[in-house]
Amino acid sequence: MGFLSSATRDAFEGGALERIAGYRKRPRQLEMAEAVAEAIEIGGVHILEAGTGVGKSLAYLVPSIASGRRVIVSTATRTLQDQLFEKDIPAVRTALGAEVSTALLKGRNNYVCLRKWLAGRSGACGQALDEWISKTSTGDVSELEKEPDPEVWIHLRSDMFDCLAQSCPHRSSCHFQRARAEARKADLLVLNHHLLLSGVCTGELVPDAEVLVADEAHRLEDAAAECLGPSLSTQMLLPLYDGIAFSDADPLRKGDLLERVRLIQDAVERACAPVTDAVRWDPDGNDSLLEEIFHGCSALESEITNEEGLEAAAAAAAAVASAVSAVRTASRGENCFFAEPAGRSSRIRVVPLDLGGAIRNAVYSRFETTILTSATLAVAGSFAYTASRLGVDEPGSAFDFGSPFDYSNQAVITVPEDLPEPDDHEALSEAAWTWASRLAVILGGRTMALFTSNRNLALAAEAARREPARGIRLLVQGETTRSRILAGFREDPCGIILGTASFWEGVDLPGSILQALVIDRLPFASPGHPLVSARMRRIEERGGSSFRELALPGAVIRLRQGVGRLIRSDSDRGVLVILDRRIRTSSYGSLIARSLPAFRPVGEEEALEFARRECQEAP
Repeated sequence: MGFLSSATRDAFEGGALERIAGYRKRPRQLEMAEAVAEAIEIGGVHILEAGTGVGKSLAYLVPSIASGRRVIVSTATRTLQDQLFEKDIPAVRTALGAEVSTALLKGRNNYVCLRKWLAGRSGACGQALDEWISKTSTGDVSELEKEPDPEVWIHLRSDMFDCLAQSCPHRSSCHFQRARAEARKADLLVLNHHLLLSGVCTGELVPDAEVLVADEAHRLEDAAAECLGPSLSTQMLLPLYDGIAFSDADPLRKGDLLERVRLIQDAVERACAPVTDAVRWDPDGNDSLLEEIFHGCSALESEITNEEGLEAAAAAAAAVASAVSAVRTASRGENCFFAEPAGRSSRIRVVPLDLGGAIRNAVYSRFETTILTSATLAVAGSFAYTASRLGVDEPGSAFDFGSPFDYSNQAVITVPEDLPEPDDHEALSEAAWTWASRLAVILGGRTMALFTSNRNLALAAEAARREPARGIRLLVQGETTRSRILAGFREDPCGIILGTASFWEGVDLPGSILQALVIDRLPFASPGHPLVSARMRRIEERGGSSFRELALPGAVIRLRQGVGRLIRSDSDRGVLVILDRRIRTSSYGSLIARSLPAFRPVGEEEALEFARRECQEAP
């Protein structure tokens, strides 16, 4: 046992952590902490799955802080980010008596740009926002109790496209630069996956560190798809427009320049024609438009670069030209080009087909040790899918620490008989509502139904309004914000949540708040999406099975995330209903069953009886 492993065990068994409120010894947590300590000592990339109840945050924070090395912790969600920075890290630091400096770095769009505000853009702010900007010491928009109007904030936020960096007259008081400077000095830095990936690519945002802990690592590939390839959209022209419109240029000169921007925007809008769903985009067929945009921006940047007051506009024009050049020169064979809806137009995206290789080259090579952790990384006990998707050729170690919960006694699972076909959307959505309402009537609400598409969600909401559950509130995603739905449900759980997308993960409703979960079907990615289609085709061309290597394991990981919403503590009780007959009838049904928590399989009536008997008596 190395020094760090020994120090970690001493911290857990010697009583130091008992100073943390609510702390209790957990054998699996110690096992994971020792694995993290050993990983830091030997280096390399390590895959560690820790189910709900293990306490993985403390398991990696204790050895990370005790190591004395510079550490970056990256997460997918702001909820976990805030929990780590505001609660877990201070608690561990105090318990260990460690002199460790910490920082939380957010993306630059979270910070107000003083140059923009002082340039006269405050007129549309409103008094509350204006007063906050004049007084804030951090410039972090999360300080506000109420989020500002996005149409206002977009003109005031820090933006890489028109940042003047060292040339800015307000650089000494720049909130984002100050946050970045604090991040450079920190022994332990918390940020999100997007910032990590974009930062390591540009070399601007992420300071050198020896250890990376990527929590919620099952989301790392999606973040890489967003960050590791160029994109183009009409919104990218806004800093250019604002840089001219809010300048002190002569009105006639300003009008001429804005007309030039309008012509560029027209070309961008033609390249980014509106779409209702993601579709393949032909870079060669659109090259003349891209060339027009590039030359328009380059000429404009060259013309105004030395004009006083137009420095930000020049920087924005150069940034757009650079983005267009990156799209034009991206390898046709190694990337997927597609357009996706973005407001009233679309966004052109270029995503590497080998994202695993891109992650390996951009991220792992920068750190002595990388730890990938999440509650959902394995498929039927195997990490092959995660290792492949995240570019881990030979993990230094791979462990599944399971969960301490007694799942077989805490929850039951039923896959009803006589289910409709998975593509019979109307019948499936009605079945989902029938099950959700039956369980909610028994439990007094406390039910959530998760859907794999907005279409199924809308159909279920229609069914709910035709046949409402008496005395039970209906909370439908899209009719109000996610945060309001969850806050209202926590305050009064006598309701049914109908959700999709973001409700499949990051929702924590412990105790008796949530006791029934209904899932409409297995969450396979749409093969019609250009990126999914391109990935599948690439696997088939290499002689593999796109279903076995990509579609099925991806659906299993997502299903595990959704199922994980139900049992959040060792006193929880719950009923899980999955309305997909393929679990019963397909050749891969047993693999899915082996991947899920060990809930006790029961028939339909026994599931309802469990809700009446066990859930109603749960604390």
